[in-house]
Amino acid sequence: MRISNCNLCQKIAFVGIIMVAGLFSYANTFDAPFVFDDYNIIVKNNPHLQIKELSIASLKGALARSYGKDRPLATITLAVNYYFCQKETFGYHLVNVGVHLLTGVVLFFFLLVTFKTPALTSDTAFDKIQADSAAAWISFLAVLIWLVHPLQTNAVTYIVQRMTSLAALFYVFSLLAYAHARMSVRAGRTALAAALFAGSLVSGLCAVLSKENAATLPVFILLYEWFFLQNLRPIRIKYLIAGGLLGAVFFFGAAYIFLGAHPIERILAEYHQWNFTLPERVMTEFRVIALYISLIFFPFPGRLMMDYDYPISRFVADPQTMIISLAMLILLLGAAVYGAKKRRLLSFCILWFLGNLAIESSIIGIEIIYEHRLYLPSMMICLGVVYSVWHRVQQKKLAVLALFLIALILGFWTYQRNQAWSSDIVFWKDCAVKSPQYARPMQNLAYSLYQKGENAQAVLWYRKSLDYDRRPITSSVTWYNIGLANSKMGYHREAAAAYQQALALNYRAPKVFYQLASESFKTGELEAAANNYRQALEQDSTYLPAKKELEKLKRFWGDCRVREVCLKKLCDDYPENPDLRFRLGNYYEQKGDIRQAAVLYQEALWLLPESDREIYLMALGRLAGCRLMEGDVDQALSLNSQGARLAPQQDEFPYELAGIYFFRGDTDSGYAWLEKSIDNGFKSLQRLETDSRFDGVRHQERFEELKIRVRDFSRQ
Repeated sequence: MRISNCNLCQKIAFVGIIMVAGLFSYANTFDAPFVFDDYNIIVKNNPHLQIKELSIASLKGALARSYGKDRPLATITLAVNYYFCQKETFGYHLVNVGVHLLTGVVLFFFLLVTFKTPALTSDTAFDKIQADSAAAWISFLAVLIWLVHPLQTNAVTYIVQRMTSLAALFYVFSLLAYAHARMSVRAGRTALAAALFAGSLVSGLCAVLSKENAATLPVFILLYEWFFLQNLRPIRIKYLIAGGLLGAVFFFGAAYIFLGAHPIERILAEYHQWNFTLPERVMTEFRVIALYISLIFFPFPGRLMMDYDYPISRFVADPQTMIISLAMLILLLGAAVYGAKKRRLLSFCILWFLGNLAIESSIIGIEIIYEHRLYLPSMMICLGVVYSVWHRVQQKKLAVLALFLIALILGFWTYQRNQAWSSDIVFWKDCAVKSPQYARPMQNLAYSLYQKGENAQAVLWYRKSLDYDRRPITSSVTWYNIGLANSKMGYHREAAAAYQQALALNYRAPKVFYQLASESFKTGELEAAANNYRQALEQDSTYLPAKKELEKLKRFWGDCRVREVCLKKLCDDYPENPDLRFRLGNYYEQKGDIRQAAVLYQEALWLLPESDREIYLMALGRLAGCRLMEGDVDQALSLNSQGARLAPQQDEFPYELAGIYFFRGDTDSGYAWLEKSIDNGFKSLQRLETDSRFDGVRHQERFEELKIRVRDFSRQ
């Protein structure tokens, strides 16, 4: 059976190839984990979406209170996904890939019907395609390139951006239904046209209920009508008014739903959370759109990422590429308007691209740049490229071969890009490497490492992020997370210090005081633990964990009463805790029981790895001091030498070594270590002047010179 020179088998074959190509491109994504906002929207902070039964009531609950209540249709699909799959990602990815493939199929048929519109079939049309088979090939190749394009991974592999792909699916389907409805009107099939118009309206509403950027749909329906169905004929005033009113009702209705009765105040309020203003965002977006265009034409995986550290334009011509980008966009827009008569299709492609970026790349106070925002706009750019190649290359087989090769490369790059989603650690490491001065990817990488039990690496990345994080709110949370990771490793002093840093940055949540109290208890600081439990309850009197632990601490304190007995009991209860032995050793040392203190310091060192640097070095130094007081100079020398080797930047161990060597009469070694100590920052002039071990050299000129250095250093 022949259908306008393009048989049904060919269409089925094209659809089949589209489906297979899409599946191959995303074959390695079905086990990809939840990342980024997936956690907030699905896993962690949204219990209402985690429905336990499939009912109207549970779905209404998910919509009424969920993170994505402004995108109810997409939220419903995520809630249903959770009902069937819980936290197993396979089902989520299956739906996402399915939506992507279906969008490709709908886009294919939309492009086919577009080539049948009067503007592209009239004898005077410059853009006229001579045969239906050519239109089918162009449509197929455009969809194929768009479908396997690496940029789409952020809308397909990133689970919650189903919002983007669903909106695009319904957006294109609405246009497809509208185009067929108008064709049916021309053919006199009124009933079918009415059904198709209704389908277009319903699909358009579904698009907007999936994501707000679909609010541009009425504009593009009107533009499509004028470009392809009216063939740019002057529009009658009554139709212009009617169309304008309908579009305005739809657009402002959507604005009211999403922005409320005071949209300007709502838009401006969004900027309070960002480090840029509205004018700065608009200026920056000119460069962002230029980057988007470059990514469409060269989407090498090494250029793609989720979380960009994009520089903000603080003023006009900051940097100069802002002016160049603005000029380029003006030229593009001018070319689209000027070329609308002769280059109708290409003109529409440009306007489609710019128009569908208008909401997310203009005044709305959201993140500066995300690749998934190109999902819908890039459709017509792919069509424009394929159409241009088809017209330029006379040998159509060569054109098809070249475009197939492009699709093959893009598909391979998509598969390669999707490997970055294989685990959350791989994903965030990719972002951190590509944005080496951006704190957020480092913090997310650190969190992922912490979740996998790689606490030492987590602390390293958290600390690195602090070098680039200038916001007290996020820095305080980072210090809190450093505390959690150190606590997991048994580094209780480091954990306590991190929680104190979080508090210093005004992160005064009950859990911070609670964790600090817990670490204080584990290091034997019982009074501090009790005070911090009380502080947690001052922040929230209903905070049950702090209540329980404070009561336990009071009972414990009542049972042992005496500090020595309490510390001994803690050491018995927690035999693997070196901090408690160190604390008890301090107690005995202050009492003058040097022998017992040395025993406890030694036990602490046996329990401690050298990697637990702070407490290990403290115990090492105290044990060396005890050995010296016991008269075991050789052991004191050995312990201080070990400390100097482990902490070459510290000043205390070199100072002690200098004292021992001077005491022994080895002045050369003594001076060498004293200079090392001063180089490392030693600045206690009083200690240097009163330490009896230096009495033998105090009159020497070299010693006086070193004293002057210490005096000068202490004054800085």
